Amino acid sequence: MAWVEDRVPIYDLAQKDLEKWLKDKFGNWKFKVHKTNDEFVFLAPRKLTAVMPAFLDFIFPFGRQQYPQDFHFGAFNHEECITEHDRGPQIPELKRSGYGFQMCYNLRSVEPSKNHEEWPWSIRQTAIYHSFDLDTLRATWIIIKGNQLMKKRITATTGVDDPSTLATLDTVGPVAALERTLATQLILCDWSGENWRWFINFLEEALQNATRHTLSVTVDKPPKKSPNAIKEKKALRTTRRTFSHFNRIFSSPISEKSQCETPDVLISPASTFPPWTPDSRNYPAEEEEKHEPDEVELPTFSFRDLQRIQFIEEKTNETLLVLKVNLNVLAELKEHYSSIGSQIYTYNEDCSGIVARFIKRISSIEKDVRMQLSRVKTLLRLLADRKNLLYGILQYQSMEASKLLAEKSQHSTDNMEDMTKGMHKIAQKTQQETVSMRIITLVTLFFLPGTFISTLMSTDIFKFETGNSGKTQKFVQTGALQLFMSITIPLMVLTFGAWYGVYWWVNHREKKKGRVNSAFISRV
Repeated sequence: MAWVEDRVPIYDLAQKDLEKWLKDKFGNWKFKVHKTNDEFVFLAPRKLTAVMPAFLDFIFPFGRQQYPQDFHFGAFNHEECITEHDRGPQIPELKRSGYGFQMCYNLRSVEPSKNHEEWPWSIRQTAIYHSFDLDTLRATWIIIKGNQLMKKRITATTGVDDPSTLATLDTVGPVAALERTLATQLILCDWSGENWRWFINFLEEALQNATRHTLSVTVDKPPKKSPNAIKEKKALRTTRRTFSHFNRIFSSPISEKSQCETPDVLISPASTFPPWTPDSRNYPAEEEEKHEPDEVELPTFSFRDLQRIQFIEEKTNETLLVLKVNLNVLAELKEHYSSIGSQIYTYNEDCSGIVARFIKRISSIEKDVRMQLSRVKTLLRLLADRKNLLYGILQYQSMEASKLLAEKSQHSTDNMEDMTKGMHKIAQKTQQETVSMRIITLVTLFFLPGTFISTLMSTDIFKFETGNSGKTQKFVQTGALQLFMSITIPLMVLTFGAWYGVYWWVNHREKKKGRVNSAFISRV
């Protein structure tokens, strides 16, 4: 016995009436009845059903998980008690004669899912336990699934509103009991083989959307150019032009007639590309030098495409494993009923025919699954080829980008060389002018004292006059000389002081700027 939680809607039902009904049905137990939302929740004693311990292995993968754990486990386990030597315990109260068989297995199928709009499919599992008593025709079914799909299908197929009544088959005879049992098995087997076609179609479409454009890539070898033409073209090209040229190499379509005249390497995807790829633009060859884009667009192919293909490949490998596991389970289920049918139902031709039709139906499901398995293997090979192709294209893009950057560096080097030559010419001219300035300075310094003395002597401070006696007399104006010195010397001091102040200020500012730059570099 075990306590199982159960629920019933409240409606107009009183709690006392529910407790009285439970006591009449189960005896004098404490059912712990309480209200939750609009339902009565209570514990009811239930008899436990003995099942195979191996069935627990199929239950463990269920439950809420962030990532699937032990999801790819699959097997088929069975036990048979069909001879007197293997006969199990007889329990008349439970309608167990000891003759029968039991099995447990799990199957997986793909179902539409609304959780992710970008990936509208989900692989889901079903765990099954089934036992059948050959004498009392008592059947036990335990089907675990995340939704009510199996319950609805069993109800629709068998015409029984309550699937739990399928356990009591002693009133319908062995033929009908076997037919209902195998019909339930076929519902599960049919479910394991459905929707794979559409899911694989979705995988193929996702692959084509992600990689179809790689097949339309055209690589044209650029024609040889003369060194002079290359030099002239580089002289006119700016930094913006270089990156604009790099953008057009990976984004211009090859369908335009003007592209045939362009000497650059063209990598052009098809126009039908999924949302992961930016739109392409048309750049006529005649106007390439006139119209320059303001912004640099990203290349068409990116590492994100490789990530998308890797994700599709992982899903395809998962599909391959699930199909193989389902095939093994179906083969063992078919073999199990084939061996049991040859031992038990030989006395009844109807039972033998039912088993034969069941085996034939399973074989048909296996055939369809094998066909889908072949499609998955082909898809995996195609995925590997497309991924290698895309990886090669990305490497080629990297090589071309490096080549263009090298061309830009060479162009900058050429410009620096031209600038260096120009600076060399300027330096030569400066050297010549420096020599001239030195000569001028030397001549000026040579005549400067005489010029100063002659200027001073031409003033009234010094006078030379010839007297009546014929002798030259010298007159010095002491007051004028003192006035001249009192004005000249302060002005000289002021001039040198102003020059030194400006020199000190400029030197101090340069030293301060150098300390700031040194501190910034040390922090970096």
